[in-house]
Amino acid sequence: METWFGAGRRGASPLARALIGRRALTLAALALAACQEGSGGAADDDQPIQTSLTIDPLAFLGDVRCSNEPGAIRSYVATLTDESAPGGPFTLASSPPIPCSSRVSFTFVVAGHEYTARIDGYEQYAEELTPVGDETSGSRHMLVDGAPVAPRWTWACPGPDAAEDADKLVAATGVNVVVQGCAPLTGPAEPASAAIVIDPASALGALGCDGDDDGGAIASFDVVPQDGALAPALGVGCPPAEPVVYDLGVDPGRAYLFRLEAKDAAGDLLFGSSCFAAASAGVTVTATCDPLSATGALELDLAALLAGEDLACGAGAATYRATVPLPGGDPPGPEGDQPGTEALHVGPVPCGDRALLSTLAPGAYEAAVEVLDAAGAPVLSAACSGEVRPGATTRAACAPR
Repeated sequence: METWFGAGRRGASPLARALIGRRALTLAALALAACQEGSGGAADDDQPIQTSLTIDPLAFLGDVRCSNEPGAIRSYVATLTDESAPGGPFTLASSPPIPCSSRVSFTFVVAGHEYTARIDGYEQYAEELTPVGDETSGSRHMLVDGAPVAPRWTWACPGPDAAEDADKLVAATGVNVVVQGCAPLTGPAEPASAAIVIDPASALGALGCDGDDDGGAIASFDVVPQDGALAPALGVGCPPAEPVVYDLGVDPGRAYLFRLEAKDAAGDLLFGSSCFAAASAGVTVTATCDPLSATGALELDLAALLAGEDLACGAGAATYRATVPLPGGDPPGPEGDQPGTEALHVGPVPCGDRALLSTLAPGAYEAAVEVLDAAGAPVLSAACSGEVRPGATTRAACAPR
């Protein structure tokens, strides 16, 4: 079975090209004996062979067992990078989690372009893994029951010691090229060490730096780890002279989140985003950063409020609704927003579900919340407040009114 995504054009911005790669990627998880390679000929059913690159587990497993035994690999995620793309290399969307006994094919590749592949191996079964974002996000990073998990094995294809011309992965018209020459990745010195590289420029998208010809306004970046054991990197120039590297205090096997803030020459916050990296023993990983955004989001979650009021979701607390005045409006009154005040209205939201108000301008927000029973009668009024920041989601703090 093959899943098709819309094709796109090359030569766009790095952000646009990354999105194009995600939408254009075609993936097919194939049984080891079911995939037919060719050199431009047709298959038995007279259908032409599609231009593609295929990852075969036999090319990278080596001595690693693919089985149900404890300590064995059970699944993997494959990621291709187009090394010949106009404007420089860019990484295509990753495959979904694939059983270690199956192949995966990338069919939206460009004939004549050279590619490299990265393989992340996991002890978990493919159905236990979910890409960060959602199953169609194309993220290389995985979650298990909502928590980040790092791969136990990592391979590069071709390996770092491959000959200059040998084992190159070059797509060819009408040929299913099977990836060869994979090798395990290891650290240069201490195998257990781990490092994270953050390139703030990767989050720029269509934005520009102060002084650029395109009139950009960003003068500097702040990189703030959410883990207090790592120190923030403040005042990183735009464009950065070099990436930000964390190689001390990074624990292999852990996932790290970073807050990225872009400021103007006066030090005022303009944009924000988040960066994610899963540290791996002996590997220097590059964090994935979301595009910078001038807006943020406010999340309403009434779980703590209901628990404090001895209420539980059910007939007694079935739904809730909220009124959120926009900046410059009057604060919400007992019955919601005042006449003439511009406000957002949310709900009814099922009890237990979170409400997310996105694309909000930065600033302080206060929501008037009303909890209703199954008959639609109000049982609790509350005020939920939070400070929205660019490129971030703020969980509102709620208290009864």
